[in-house]
Amino acid sequence: MNLSRIDWPDSLNDLQAKISETLAILAAILLVFLGISDYFLGLGDFIISVKLILAIPFLFSFFWMRKKGDHFLIMQLLLGLGLLTISLNYFNNEGFRGPTNYTIFIIIVSIGIFIKRKTQQFIWLTFTILLYSSFFYLEVKELIAVDQHYTDLENLFWDHIVTLIWCGLFVFFGVFVFVSNYQKQNLTLEYLRKANEETLKELSEVNLKKNQLLAMLSHDLKNPIGTLSSTLELMDTLGMEKDELDIIFKDLKHQSFHLNNVLNNTLSWVKTELSDQRAELTACSLLEFSTELMQTMQVQANRKNQLIKLELFGEDQTQEIEANEIRIILKNLLDNAIKFSPENTEILFQLSISKEEVRWDVCNFGAPIPQEIQKNLFEFQVKSSFGTKREKGTGLGLHLCKKIADSLEITLGFDLSEKGENRFYLIRENQ
Repeated sequence: MNLSRIDWPDSLNDLQAKISETLAILAAILLVFLGISDYFLGLGDFIISVKLILAIPFLFSFFWMRKKGDHFLIMQLLLGLGLLTISLNYFNNEGFRGPTNYTIFIIIVSIGIFIKRKTQQFIWLTFTILLYSSFFYLEVKELIAVDQHYTDLENLFWDHIVTLIWCGLFVFFGVFVFVSNYQKQNLTLEYLRKANEETLKELSEVNLKKNQLLAMLSHDLKNPIGTLSSTLELMDTLGMEKDELDIIFKDLKHQSFHLNNVLNNTLSWVKTELSDQRAELTACSLLEFSTELMQTMQVQANRKNQLIKLELFGEDQTQEIEANEIRIILKNLLDNAIKFSPENTEILFQLSISKEEVRWDVCNFGAPIPQEIQKNLFEFQVKSSFGTKREKGTGLGLHLCKKIADSLEITLGFDLSEKGENRFYLIRENQ
């Protein structure tokens, strides 16, 4: 979402300024029109002249606000000038019988829109209503005299109609401009709110993905680095013969090869995740792929005198698979099998190939996973667990493997084999 390309509407102050200019020019036009209409209706020259003259400051205020600003001050002065105009018109336009009554709504709308402080709004509104009420009351009590200028009721009717139409249009367009711009602002605020929500969501996803990547990297490197460190400590502590050193160096070579593979696989997956690209497909022999993984993990299994036995069901095929991601998942499944299986036991690593799918099973003879735990095996849970030799687990591996499998649209699950073994399976359907 490119926020720099948005055509931003005005701020609230700019909105009030725009409405101030609109009402100022509308008031000037209204006064001119009313002066002309009074002339054709045969009203006195005085009131006609007053309306035409008072149009000048409204017109001047319009250009002043456009050029110099000072909208709030100018509108205060125009409100006062508007009340003065109404007062003069009241006495020269039939009093409460004349059309001056309609102009009170223009003043009230202007007060509501342009006066910012509530106290000032209340003062202006109270003063305006009291002014009109006083005029009405004083005229009814015959305490003030109001000149009669209409020759007949028809003239009075037309003056009412003309004033009603223009005052109505004045109020309508003033409120229309205000509401239109206010709606535009609301749309912009809603757009900004959604943009902020999307940005926050993206940041949250990036942060979550970062945490998952760090967790996966630390999880996958923990055991290989621990094994390597243990071997080096053993060499440093014990005095060894040349034959023994040769065996250990060979083991170190396997361990470093294992560590390098784990690091490359995990970093490849990290790169794919960060770039939001689809996992890279690699053409490989399924049997060779599984054999290489088995041999790599056998280095870790040797420390507990365990044997990883690879079994093939079906005929080997060369397929394009998400090798790095599948290797990460199977490595974690084998790692858990090694961790939670007793010493001197066998771990089954089975590869089943058919026309419909490729399936890997990792079976171990450790203590069966309880039914209540099976339901939440792949849920996120930062909870330490310990293997048969007190190997510490973080509880993150299966959850992250499940996320990788789901992103690849392959199936990762758990059940018990016919012999009651813990069995994790990974199924990739053939395209």
